[in-house]
Amino acid sequence: MRLYEYEGKEIFKKCGITVPQGILVKTPREARQAAIQIDKEVVLKPQILAGGRGKAGGIKTAKTPQDAERMSEEMLDMELEGYKVNSLLVEEKLEIATEMYLGVTVDDKNGVPVAMASVSLAVKGLCGCARY
Repeated sequence: MRLYEYEGKEIFKKCGITVPQGILVKTPREARQAAIQIDKEVVLKPQILAGGRGKAGGIKTAKTPQDAERMSEEMLDMELEGYKVNSLLVEEKLEIATEMYLGVTVDDKNGVPVAMASVSLAVKGLCGCARY
């Protein structure tokens, strides 16, 4: 099963895991309304079934609801990682101390689940390659 980010976060929420406040939108007007409702600086995240959205320049930060509306106009219907962007997750911006990735897939040859995890050391100066 492949999930969009917003779907995974809905499951986490139902299991009692804290997630940032976020709203799925499909139009620039909805993006503006979501930013107004969240009432903080927001991050616009394309909902596609591919990783690397941030490295591809697909994740944007909006300081105001007007910025969210303007940026979403540019983002909706763009192509990212070979997928057309039809929806965005408008999510409250958080200060990130550590970035982690966890994925689970199935090894087709052996028919068993395989878990992959990684932690970014390039956050808050934990390595010499990046400083935020």
